[in-house]
Amino acid sequence: MRNFKKIVMLVMIMLLAHTGWTQKTTPDYQYAFDGQVKWLMLHESGTLLASTGEALAGIRPNSSEVSFKLERLKRVKEEHLEFVPNTPYVIIKPRGIFMHTVVVDVVKGKIVFDSKAENWQNGVTSRHFLYPEMMIVVNGMHKEEGLGNYTAGVGMYDLKTGKLVKIFERKGTNPMTGEPDILGDNIIIPGLKNVECYSISSGTVKWTADVKNATNIVTNEASKEVYAFRSKGDNTVVYKINADNGTSLWQEGNKIKGVISTIEFTKKGLAIVTNILSGGSKLASKLKGSGTSKVYLLDLNSGADLWDKSPKTKGIINHFYIEDDGIIFGVSDGGINKIAFDGTPRWKKPLKTGPGIQIMATVPTGLLYISETDADIIDMATGESVFGKAIKYKRSASVVSTYDSKMDRFLISCKDGVYEVDGNNGEYNLIANDITFGGKEDPTGIEVRAGGILLTSDQNLEMLDFQGGANWDVYHRAPGKSAFGAILMGALTATSMAMGSAHAARAGYMKGAGVPAYHSAVQREEDAADAYAAIADAAFQEMMKRFKATKATANASFILTKVDGGVALVKVDKDSGETINEIVIEDKDPMYEVDDIEGFLYFKDKGNNISAYNLNK
Repeated sequence: MRNFKKIVMLVMIMLLAHTGWTQKTTPDYQYAFDGQVKWLMLHESGTLLASTGEALAGIRPNSSEVSFKLERLKRVKEEHLEFVPNTPYVIIKPRGIFMHTVVVDVVKGKIVFDSKAENWQNGVTSRHFLYPEMMIVVNGMHKEEGLGNYTAGVGMYDLKTGKLVKIFERKGTNPMTGEPDILGDNIIIPGLKNVECYSISSGTVKWTADVKNATNIVTNEASKEVYAFRSKGDNTVVYKINADNGTSLWQEGNKIKGVISTIEFTKKGLAIVTNILSGGSKLASKLKGSGTSKVYLLDLNSGADLWDKSPKTKGIINHFYIEDDGIIFGVSDGGINKIAFDGTPRWKKPLKTGPGIQIMATVPTGLLYISETDADIIDMATGESVFGKAIKYKRSASVVSTYDSKMDRFLISCKDGVYEVDGNNGEYNLIANDITFGGKEDPTGIEVRAGGILLTSDQNLEMLDFQGGANWDVYHRAPGKSAFGAILMGALTATSMAMGSAHAARAGYMKGAGVPAYHSAVQREEDAADAYAAIADAAFQEMMKRFKATKATANASFILTKVDGGVALVKVDKDSGETINEIVIEDKDPMYEVDDIEGFLYFKDKGNNISAYNLNK
């Protein structure tokens, strides 16, 4: 019966196709370039970046003209770009033997740092970006304007204005060796021979600490604490320094096993998570979650580990939260545990869960977790199931969830189908068990619409009624690998930004935030917009507007599909499944990007032009 309904709906859609949609062939905007367009890339700010033979160009959404051309940056390759996550800044990395470094604000269309223009000899030897001040700190040999000699130093530049803040003079034998940090009017710089604190306003040295070759400085603005970290092989040594005079507050550095992944300030001590990775590539081990994590709580006065025995994790910790009564963490291989600040377990035993915990979030009745094989609501105080009714399902590479406010229930899509969960009593039902997407895809999105429950993936949409029955489904065959690879570039860029978000949140992750509410955990873009609002700069205000705007995909999905002679971008109505619009690109190996927030398709044609199609029309 279900398959019959699908066939009937498919026939109806085909019969109505020519009355319900139009094929768009004329672009809304065209941009011409003198040099060949080598690549396109959509930045998270909404600026389309294009490398041409004449310049690095940028196109802002709904702009009838090229927004900027930076002739200084001709023929830039994709691998030379480094995105600073959650900012409008892109770093053009050094090429060849010279370490010239350029930073571009892609919203303003301006170069905000250029090591060559700023008289850094052969570029800079190291650079660090400081949040939330939006400063770049560079190390190398610098020459003052009008003077003939290069001297060693560290320079700090305000990227919001593109202006030099200060040059901090250094000895050539004591270069900056790691990431500095700002504390009030002070910048604390780790060096080969020591750690030095400079006044930002005057540039003078205020104190020197006897910590050699530190790789990272972390400060706590609230408590005026300064910590220096030094990597030593696969381990780390932690030092605490007096912020007023640079004296050591711990008798000696505290050596801890592993490489630091998380640092949290708590009232009871300095909480640190380290990863002890298994053999092979460290990066590969981290991505696979192979290895183990250790949790330390260092005494703020002595540096001693307050926990006699660090809790065994049997895997890499990928969820870590500070609560009022202790620390709660989830492990990539499965398992959740809660430890009091004195090191004693809060729960009788660690909670066993499936691997790959997708989400940990608070709901009115407890802590909701969703893994690749199970989901449950647990009591934060005891670690036990609130209702004793964990959902078990087949291991699922993709598990997505949403909250249905009208029916006061959670909806979870997994390999089994779609479950509804009553968060008030723990009752759950499998309301749909025959979800078969074309192209062997699994649902990667779920949302509640006025007419039912919508499941989506790259090539599929399926609408269920509120009881889980099938209403309609749409499938468009994926383009070939070469064509699909072009659009994947944008997805990979977004992924790299996400991977960098831990560093981007450097100022935020020190606050020791607890487990987020479910709404906050699944709607991070609103939090990003709020963060932008706090930065008084035009580029960040533009990014705030973008993230607060209603996505073009709010009521339609854009699907890339293969057609005769090329590929097409199909606009599908989310409530009816009907095709609203179709843009055909007559190119078997196209170069394009889709902005699903503003609703634009950018396409490089066979000449040196870029065409833009407004998908909202």
